[in-house]
Amino acid sequence: MANFKRVGFGQVEPNQLSAQKTGQIYASLPLDSTVQTLQNGEFMYYSYADGKVTAEPTVPGQEPMLVFNEVKMYEPQYQTSYKNFAMIRVGDNYVTSDLSLARCSEEMQGIAATVDHVDNYRMDGIAPRLFKTNVGDVFTTNMVKTGVEYQVGNILKLSVITNNYTDSQGVAKTYKTLVLDKNGTIDTIQFVVAKVYTMPDGQPGLKLQRIK
Repeated sequence: MANFKRVGFGQVEPNQLSAQKTGQIYASLPLDSTVQTLQNGEFMYYSYADGKVTAEPTVPGQEPMLVFNEVKMYEPQYQTSYKNFAMIRVGDNYVTSDLSLARCSEEMQGIAATVDHVDNYRMDGIAPRLFKTNVGDVFTTNMVKTGVEYQVGNILKLSVITNNYTDSQGVAKTYKTLVLDKNGTIDTIQFVVAKVYTMPDGQPGLKLQRIK
């Protein structure tokens, strides 16, 4: 296949995720306050020692978990595709799409239509849903490193990704998440590319199976 591209945000199709049966689903800890956007298919640590979901736990030996938030889209034009969904920070709360973020920004600036209130789009608190994966689990995703070519049999590990953004004061800042990559350096867990595939919206995807 050609170099992998992703359109929009990361997606996950749960082909066989054991957490749905074992109950190893975690969604109580708050997201690290530095993280501005969290996408399905990324990985994070559910670190009780740090009291948060983070890419950089202070206690070693923890296992990264799959970010798999329930997709909630409130804009009719976005409800046919999951590529527009992500957990996007707005202060201590979050919205679920770029369009919702734009509406919130307009509301806070006093220029949005009165029917489009911030509270209609903003969720209370930021507590991501993380799935513990186990050996043998299978899922399809487009949330892997882009710009490289993937083939069946490739072994993927996690890399710490530095994401750039500009805050409301115009200051350049960064935050970190974990993404699967052929050249990843975190080998706590590993996945093999079982099939070069597509996502439900037709864009490229990879069917992955956990092997370690």
